[in-house]
Amino acid sequence: MRVSLNEIQVMCRKAFEGMGFAVGDCEDAAELVGWLHQQGLDGTGTLAKALDYLQSEAERPYTLSHEDSALLVIDAQGQSVLRCAATVVELALGKALRDGQAVLRIQHCHNRLLLLGYLSQAAERGLDVRAQWGDARQRHVATFAAGATCPGLYSEDTETGAEQSITVLFSQPTQPAATAATNLATLNQGFEVHEQTWQRLKQFAEQILVESTEASRRHGAGGGSDVD
Repeated sequence: MRVSLNEIQVMCRKAFEGMGFAVGDCEDAAELVGWLHQQGLDGTGTLAKALDYLQSEAERPYTLSHEDSALLVIDAQGQSVLRCAATVVELALGKALRDGQAVLRIQHCHNRLLLLGYLSQAAERGLDVRAQWGDARQRHVATFAAGATCPGLYSEDTETGAEQSITVLFSQPTQPAATAATNLATLNQGFEVHEQTWQRLKQFAEQILVESTEASRRHGAGGGSDVD
């Protein structure tokens, strides 16, 4: 099925809220799913891999393992990067803007591709960004030039070990910042989304709908879904 960028972001925001995300985190996470689609990456498909886990992770904490002037190490306790990304990227970004360079390492995490939307925001604020992570068969690298919103991506076959982690280097650029461009043609055409994934997102979104009580009916809130 084909849906617009706005529909993706609205649906994901409601689904994240239904899964127990804080309001601000819902907005951020929904935007980055849409951002992945804009980059030609399957944002909702990537998110679908986490739907079985995200709701159960709502109350689980992540921990700070180490911090100094240039390094921030986070233990995500096996959770999606969505649970800590907004906060920890902002902390690492502040270090890099202040001192010229910073390293963020998130250990024991999954859905690492979803971190890239947050990293694009760091690039938009004038930093070069390089992220590296691996799975059982490949090492993946994503790079953003300062000012760019679209990453350079490549993978290579190699044994990387079993740990699920991602390491990000933020640094002041040595070249002039790039100019961001928007693919309006792609935005106008919409994006392909797997119908089963869309239905699952709707199920999470419907958990936040107002119950059809006598009071809600008096105020005009019916029992229907506003995400249909």
